[in-house]
Amino acid sequence: MRQLTTALALLALAGCLREPAPAPPARAYHPTITRDDYGVPTVHGHDDAETAYGLALAHAEDNFRTIQLVVLAARGRLGAYLGEEGAKSDFLWNLLDVQGAVDRGYERDLSPEIRAIFTGYADGLNAYGRTHPGEVLPGAQNVTGRDVAAGSALTLPLFWGFDGVLGRLADEHGHPCAMQQATAETIDWGSNAFAVGPSRSSDHHTRVILNSHQPWSGPVAWYEARVESDSGWRMHGGLFPGAPFPVVGTNGVIGWAATVNLPDLADLYRLRTDAQHRGQYFFDGQWRSFERRLIWLHVKIGPAVVPIPKMLWFSVQGPAFQTADGWVAVRYAGAGELRALEQFYRMGRAQNFEQWRAAMAMRAIPSFNFVYGDSTGRIAYLYNAILPRRPGVQTDWAGCVPGDTSATLWNPHEYVANTPALIDPPSGWLYSANGAPWSATDPSADMRPASYPDAAPFIETYLTNRGLRAVELLSPERTISEQQLEAAKFDVTYSARSRMAEAIRTIVAADASHDNELARIQTQLRAWDRRSDSANRGAALANLMFEPLYEARRMRQPQPDPIVTARAAASYLMQHFHRLDPEWGEVLRLRHGNVDLPMDGANDVLRGIRWAREPDGRLNANFGDGLMMVMDWAPDRTLTVRVVSQWGASSHETSPHYNDQSALYAAHGWRIQPW
Repeated sequence: MRQLTTALALLALAGCLREPAPAPPARAYHPTITRDDYGVPTVHGHDDAETAYGLALAHAEDNFRTIQLVVLAARGRLGAYLGEEGAKSDFLWNLLDVQGAVDRGYERDLSPEIRAIFTGYADGLNAYGRTHPGEVLPGAQNVTGRDVAAGSALTLPLFWGFDGVLGRLADEHGHPCAMQQATAETIDWGSNAFAVGPSRSSDHHTRVILNSHQPWSGPVAWYEARVESDSGWRMHGGLFPGAPFPVVGTNGVIGWAATVNLPDLADLYRLRTDAQHRGQYFFDGQWRSFERRLIWLHVKIGPAVVPIPKMLWFSVQGPAFQTADGWVAVRYAGAGELRALEQFYRMGRAQNFEQWRAAMAMRAIPSFNFVYGDSTGRIAYLYNAILPRRPGVQTDWAGCVPGDTSATLWNPHEYVANTPALIDPPSGWLYSANGAPWSATDPSADMRPASYPDAAPFIETYLTNRGLRAVELLSPERTISEQQLEAAKFDVTYSARSRMAEAIRTIVAADASHDNELARIQTQLRAWDRRSDSANRGAALANLMFEPLYEARRMRQPQPDPIVTARAAASYLMQHFHRLDPEWGEVLRLRHGNVDLPMDGANDVLRGIRWAREPDGRLNANFGDGLMMVMDWAPDRTLTVRVVSQWGASSHETSPHYNDQSALYAAHGWRIQPW
């Protein structure tokens, strides 16, 4: 007992110790950082590495803590700070062998140019830490360029849902072989993007709208900045904490937006095992031993950081797990890929479409739809995916494929060459809203699955409400004006073909002849116009009814009865608002610091908003429309940029830029960003 007590005391002490202060960087940096009236930084450097150094300083001034959480995750040590929740990230870090990928590929795969940028950014974080030692988190000192690369390698698989695949595999009581392909709802990402070319715009302008839906705080919340250097690098747009430059936006000549897509980049393999061959699996006519790897998850428990052992198992296909379906292994595309940030950098450096496509040809970014436009009037939609080139065997790739033969194996770095792309469509406009690429513009100009036989079986087939509405709003218009395009972006309506409309039809069709409560609900929903504007008196009941249906789909749980959820919504509204029909803006709020404003929008409308319930019954918006950007090229190639964020540039409540954009955002306003 004494030994255990002593060990725990030492662990607690170790958790409190800080690393030594980092040594000064090997080179001198002298960037210039200026901020506009809203605190948005422009960083200028002599070269690109110096610019990245300055961006790290600027972003650290605004949100150093979140950047450090990304650093801890990149080191597989998030559990030491956040406890059990952080340990989930550390488990993924170990399973993906992020450290091994960085050790093997950092110098081999990354150019000296991008490594210098990573190092400059890391040096900037260390410089901020030296001058603000009280803000440095344990384990987050001495940041290196390798940490920047590791953070990217860990984060990008999450966007196509790999963490969800692993979560179900890690459930020893689960049935992963019955898994279905993820949808936009099930992984909880969203986003919209639009491009209108001069042939369809009413004034012959070219416009691209970036409208990403992300959490409003945390490691995948957008931060806006502009970077520029004497080498000719210039980029304004959005980046995530830990990224050394914007990854979406414009460089003045070209611009692009990204939305989450969900290509099938992983396959599950049912392994053949038996009681006589413990620790082995049968493959190609012989029994093989599982590769085993002991890892330690460092988890904060009370005041102590406790190392917890965990055994990882691997077959020839990849990581393996014991489940209710037996032993199941997973193989995924892009294992060990480090060059995603380098590809984003090359995209931002491009000065025309051909150079941008050349950067895209790196295929280091595993997923995302990209909607592109430029000063020449060219627009394009690219369904980007590193779809594996699966062998032509007769098997159902949707479930578990046979794992006892090499006939079902594929190279994790060989990809389908022809993925959907629509360049300068005759319709003159494009959109993406996380659905199937077969709807991206006017139906008459859309791509067809038959044109992409190798890719089509492994990509989405569904449409979101946002996709339905984009086509309903814009396709009938002979020309699309600036006002019509922005009205579509802020649209708050559910299509008659949406899941929301289907749920409403189910409720109003029910027999309420002896049910006064249901009759009142039906009267309210029957009159609702399927809009979620702030003054709407039907939206509160409808959206609270729909929320459990949306969440059940997102969490892969059985769908509840809409009548049951409608009763719960009615009870909630009567409890907190004493009526079934409060204005939606009375219920849905934008609260941040001293700001408390009525909001519009809802789940899966183009003005996409999610929320958290507050003690007073209000719903506080915390996810969805965040950083929004309009890139607008006139016929003479003059660029106008309009931007807005939901809160402000700083995460510090004492900063004047903590929520100074909130009123503008709630009113559908924009900041004009000089170019």
